[in-house]
Amino acid sequence: MTARTIAAGSSQQSVRVGADTRTYQLAVPAVDAHTRALPLVLAFHAFGEDPAALERYAHLAEIGTTTGYVVVTPNGANGRWNFPRRATIGPDDVAFVAAIIGDLGTRMCLDTRRVFATGLADGADMAITAACALPGTFAAVVPVAFAVLPASCPGPVPSLLAINGTSDPVTPLEGGGVDRPAPFDGTQAQPMQARLDRYAGSVGCGPANTWVRDTTALRRLVFTACPRGRDVGLLASVGGGHVWPDPDADPPKGAARAQFSATEVALAFFRGHPGPAPATPTPSAAGSAPR
Repeated sequence: MTARTIAAGSSQQSVRVGADTRTYQLAVPAVDAHTRALPLVLAFHAFGEDPAALERYAHLAEIGTTTGYVVVTPNGANGRWNFPRRATIGPDDVAFVAAIIGDLGTRMCLDTRRVFATGLADGADMAITAACALPGTFAAVVPVAFAVLPASCPGPVPSLLAINGTSDPVTPLEGGGVDRPAPFDGTQAQPMQARLDRYAGSVGCGPANTWVRDTTALRRLVFTACPRGRDVGLLASVGGGHVWPDPDADPPKGAARAQFSATEVALAFFRGHPGPAPATPTPSAAGSAPR
């Protein structure tokens, strides 16, 4: 186990990605990392924002570190994410994510079975893109108001809990909406059911259940017959808009106030969905087991 060399607390960090130096905000819990491997959450801000903006409404670093998570909030170049992976949009943000995880892995004791991702809007799309482009890296993803799923998502595919408002005008559950201008053209919201059907198929889940209404404010869509320890589903905030749900936050005009905290839901989902344990080597049939 690698000893921790980064002090507890919040700090800005940087990492080289090719010829560029990229920055991110790092929050480290006050626990003994010499004896405990720490879970890691990467949280991606929305378009036009920065790590400080995300923390103001999600409080992921504040809440996550109190429960033992290392929380990383990467800083998108020019406030945006290259989730369509086009050079015209900006640098390769998947390489940025891989560089952050690799760098921290050499300086901290991280639990590689408990690496997670979340984000809002374009940040949610970036979380999904990174999870699909770096198979085996993430154990679970919680995208809030995401719009698109990459065409290819090779296994092993992480568990996923999507969160979306039923009255979100930007990423409506039925899909559609106005297409984005260049260089993000072609990224209007795909229908949620079709996205999740395709993703669940990649995970190996069976068909979806019908919608379940937990309360007047919450609806769920859960996929059945997933592989052991894996889940795919949707938590829909009835009347919710294009926002990170929080009961204390002011909702967008015309939208209902959320009855749950997306931060608390995401952290609970992460706790229940670690990655698979490393395979146990089997003795060679040709000789005796090593001593």
